[in-house]
Order: sequence, then structure tokens, then C-alpha cells
Amino acid sequence: MTDTTSTAGLSPRTVIQLPITRALAQQYVANAVVPGLFEPYRMWGLCSRMVDVARVDSGAQARAVHGLAEAGTEFPEGDGLFVIRFLASWPGLFRASFGGATTVGAARLGSELVLPDPFLGTGYTKYAPAAVPEYWMELAEVPIGAEIWHMTEQGGDGYEQGLARYAGRHTGWHAFPTAAQRGLTPAPGPAPAPDGAIARGLGAVVQGDAYPADFGPNDGELTAYRAAPDGTMMSRQLDGAQCDDVFLRRLLTTWRGVDFEVLAAGPDTATLALATANTEHAAALALTPAGRHAWRAQVPRAELGELTEKTRRIDVQDLSA
Repeated sequence: MTDTTSTAGLSPRTVIQLPITRALAQQYVANAVVPGLFEPYRMWGLCSRMVDVARVDSGAQARAVHGLAEAGTEFPEGDGLFVIRFLASWPGLFRASFGGATTVGAARLGSELVLPDPFLGTGYTKYAPAAVPEYWMELAEVPIGAEIWHMTEQGGDGYEQGLARYAGRHTGWHAFPTAAQRGLTPAPGPAPAPDGAIARGLGAVVQGDAYPADFGPNDGELTAYRAAPDGTMMSRQLDGAQCDDVFLRRLLTTWRGVDFEVLAAGPDTATLALATANTEHAAALALTPAGRHAWRAQVPRAELGELTEKTRRIDVQDLSA
């Protein structure tokens, strides 16, 4: 079945701004894989449209408009703000940030998004005098062309600088000289996939053959990958209309009654990511934090519930609407 999910206010051409902590910015720029916890070719989280948050003149103002003025532990005063900017590509990856501080409260809104203050759960950031629309982006592979930017605390000339650009899952993040100037330590990509990694994310069928793919580098485009006989990875940019089928897939399961996605599996253990951002479930299961609003677990495979591959097919027309 083709997924015709639409998200109000978003199109494939919408530029999204996703705030990230300094620690996450460092991991991305370093193309660092933290086994079981972080891969620099994926992202997720609370974000907003660039058009709604661009009218700021400093990192302090940028934190405020994103509702992060009270999130000093993760976004300390004086450090400005790091963000990832990228094209939405497919609005089905996003939903308005309806939720609550408890599972029961979120359920009243038909949501499973349960996060602590300053999260409001109203679909808007916690910002005065005027809140802006806010979205939750599910765990997804970074689209080609995404960029990391930093805004200094007090603003001024040159306060906003691009630090790195994403060139694809087999190439990684390419840092600019400004990354080191803003206190980050770059490292060349690509980052290796974790052992036992499960095939997930975007795929494209071209002339009857399925290939892993990334969104981008331009709206309406995909980049498909194929391994050459010598193991060299080749890529090809495709317009959505050149594809027979475009899809997103995940391998889902349950553990101790809670929904998870399987990211990697070995003979005896599996790496799980909490399928929804729910702080109550994370606390109850003593999950390991894996970045902002993300939790993971390493569990015996024998404890997993039924494994279910979920495939959402994407109407290629929705990639260039």
C-alpha cells in the first residue's frame, strides 16, 4: 500500500532546522559510530520549519525560538546553538509534536510522544511572546545535502556559520574549516555500519531491482547505491519518476511489552531503539540514552517478541509536490 501520509505545513521543499547538542554535533562532524548508541548517518528529534525560526540575530535568540531557553543542561547559556538544516524530502517522516508529560496524557491526544519540560505537546515550541510550529521527526537516515550550522551566543558579524555538509551514507560528513574554529574536531568519513546492522530506511526499485537509497541531494531526487564486484560502492542520482517503487522499511518488535525497532542483530543479542520517544518507558526499562530524546537497549534475542518488517511505500509524486 502506498503511504499518502501528509503533514500540515510541510512539503518536500520545506527547509527544516533541527537543534542538536554540542556533543551530537561533534559526533556527526567526527563521523563517529558509537556501537549500539549512535550512527552519524541518522537523525531524529523535535524540529521546526526554517521559515518560522530564521528571524533571529544570535544563538541565544535561536535557542529561545526553539523553546530551549530552559533546557540549559543540554543547551547551555553561552554556547549559542548547533543545528542541522535539510530539506524535508518526504513529509511522512514528520508529525506535529502533539504529546504530553505522561503516557496517559499523550494518549488523550492519540499520541505516544512523552517528553519532559520544556516540551509542551501542543504542536508548538515553548517560546514567548510567540510560539512557532514544532514537529517530531522519526529516526531516519540523513538526506544528502544536509548541513550543520552554528550560531554564536551574542550574534554579530559572521555569527552564523556552516560547519559541515553530508555527502551520503558511504561518504559521510565533510567538515569545513569553520568546524574547528567553533570547537569541533572533524574526522574523515565514511563511518562503518555497525556489525549485524539491519537494512532499514529508504529504498528504490529501478528496472525491477531494489537498491538502498538516500533522499537528495535536491528535492524530488534520490541517490541509490550499488556495490561493484570489487566492493566499491557506486551511486546514481534518480528523479522519483525514474523509480518503479520507493519505500521506507523498518524491522519492529516488542521487548517487555514496549515497541522497539531492531537496528542490529547478532547470534545472541540485538540492538533496539525505542520506537517512540517516551521518557516513561525509557525510565521503566532503564534504557540507555542515545542522544537527545532517544534510547536504546542491548538485549538477548530470545527475549524479543515477534519480528515484523514494516514497509511504507511512497508515492513518487509526493517527493516533488
